[in-house]
Amino acid sequence: MKNILFISPTGTLDNGAEISIFELQKALLAKGYGVVNVTQSSGDLPYKKAFEMAGIKNFMFNAVKWWWEDAPGPVQGTERELYHYYREHILKIQQIIKNEHIDLVITNSVNMFQGAVAAAIEGIPHFWLIHEFPEDEFLYYVDKLDFVDQFSTAIFSVQGRLQEKLQEMLPNRVIHSFYPFTEISEEKLSEGDKTRIVSVGRLTERKNQMELLEAYYRLKQPEIELVLIGNFDKAYKKRVESFIKAHHLTNVTLAGPQANPWAMVTNRDLFVAPSKMETFGLVYVEALLHGVPSIVSDNPGHLSANEIFNFGQFYESGNIEQLTHLLSESLKNREILKKESLLALSDLRKSYSVENAYQEIFDLLEENSIRKSNSIRHLQKLVTINDNNPDRFIAKLKHYLKSLLIKARILR
Repeated sequence: MKNILFISPTGTLDNGAEISIFELQKALLAKGYGVVNVTQSSGDLPYKKAFEMAGIKNFMFNAVKWWWEDAPGPVQGTERELYHYYREHILKIQQIIKNEHIDLVITNSVNMFQGAVAAAIEGIPHFWLIHEFPEDEFLYYVDKLDFVDQFSTAIFSVQGRLQEKLQEMLPNRVIHSFYPFTEISEEKLSEGDKTRIVSVGRLTERKNQMELLEAYYRLKQPEIELVLIGNFDKAYKKRVESFIKAHHLTNVTLAGPQANPWAMVTNRDLFVAPSKMETFGLVYVEALLHGVPSIVSDNPGHLSANEIFNFGQFYESGNIEQLTHLLSESLKNREILKKESLLALSDLRKSYSVENAYQEIFDLLEENSIRKSNSIRHLQKLVTINDNNPDRFIAKLKHYLKSLLIKARILR
């Protein structure tokens, strides 16, 4: 059996990439694979506890930036510190590969490169799992795709629109697919005494709750409660709060982060996901599999999920008038929509399973024919970059990273 090392992006379970691949890791354990995880230190105790309970060895590294230098998010330190940590992480991952007898490295996001470099140096295969569309804040990685191509034994992306896009951008190789999976409880939702509009997801520009707030305001039904469940970006939360105050909205609840957000949703609620962009739309899937009537924006991720489930109502992203109309009609027809959602539930659940979600990954692992790429064999000949002199160290480090990553433009 193979031992697999995962490189994970956030060290939290508040995003689809981490949640879905945690399910993959548990499925691989059940199949007899050894699984090890590496991520950045986040201070997130539920994340640590989840891995402990699953029996997955988890390493969490301090970093001034865990992602590519030009990926979203600030660098929390100096340039010297940035390259120190990049070097240190590659060396630590190499050591884990040796100590844990790792046979394969899987990087669970396009946003990190350390696992790909370590795998290349150690001469073992590397899979890259891509969740992010190369647009908006993730447009930066278009310049990294030649590096991703050369430093991957296999590339997987979320099924649907993203897979089609990456296949166009990398026409000379096969882009394999998966879709995000999360365990959905079959427990019934709690009984509600009134109909509410609910949205689950972090308050962010990308999740676009301001669009829902605007439609709710135009709805002119203040007796209907709007509940926004999830953590938040501080600046975006201030925008939400300012809108609520300016428009005198007295029936909007900001519920904040919840360990189990669906415990707050009742059998009388209407779910809305106004995201500008998703790769798959895991929360939309969760709503469907809880039997909650749903309205979602027509972003590529929601449309990709709809190719599997073919259920739910869509509106044109940015069209607040259309969303307002759908809200009005859905509130009038809530009983009919709820009945339709419950009737479809059994078939929806059959379509959504961990085996179906990761079938191509499982198939490739079971072929026992994974080979390292010829294009990275020369990296095993690289000299060590250990040096206790800070100035020499920085010079060597930059030379080292340039030799490995110049095509990915990590150094500008």
